[in-house]
Amino acid sequence: MGLELKPPSESPEIDWEDQDGAVEAMVEWFHANFEDPAMETPYDGREGGYQYIWGGPFDANEELWSAFPEAGDELISRAASEIQSDGLFDWAPSGSRIQPDDEPDEHDYEEELEAKLATLGGQLDRIEQHIAYWRNRAPQIGHNGPPDEFRLGADDADLAAAEASVAEVRAELGKPDRANTANAEVIERAEGAFKRLANRIFGWIKAGAGALVVGVIGGAGKHIGEEIAKDPQAFWNALDQASSTLNLWAAHLNGMI
Repeated sequence: MGLELKPPSESPEIDWEDQDGAVEAMVEWFHANFEDPAMETPYDGREGGYQYIWGGPFDANEELWSAFPEAGDELISRAASEIQSDGLFDWAPSGSRIQPDDEPDEHDYEEELEAKLATLGGQLDRIEQHIAYWRNRAPQIGHNGPPDEFRLGADDADLAAAEASVAEVRAELGKPDRANTANAEVIERAEGAFKRLANRIFGWIKAGAGALVVGVIGGAGKHIGEEIAKDPQAFWNALDQASSTLNLWAAHLNGMI
């Protein structure tokens, strides 16, 4: 029996009206799951520094967004600032998460994969709605000529790749015994496309530019357009959740788990 990295602990119940308490709880959760690489991560100066053999380096902002999607920009920013107050920005997983691997339970694993695949269609629906908004209106985030990284036009390559992958993954979901007969190459390509677009959107959120949208919102797309304008995290969440399912699916198809 070897060792494996366990996932982060479940996020605690938080009273978001108590903002100070919410920040404290998020900081406490982060420190329970991530640590200074100087604690246990191997270091090799000839190889460029810390060797993140258990994954990383991890970013506090991104991990907090993933664990606490309902927190909002201000509280995430406050928690991340407190976590990084000593000048440390690259984190390793906590040593407490590196534990003996469990004996595989094939029945439970198959149920988990099928449960995730059952929700994937809804995630694709949400991604498709968000893409349609950007495709039809070609707005851009920011004001007065924003930098290129804050633009998302109708001809954007990442948007086009994600749009194509939605259709491809739907076809794989429709196959008999989809968990075992899907095309692994298609699933891996879709995972990469969703991750690239999610990383772009996360960059907007992190930069605080996501709330500023230039473009006309109207007609049938009014509701979804307003949602993106106020909360780009909804788009990121759908892409992140779908990417996670695709990663598990591809690993299964490739015989890695």
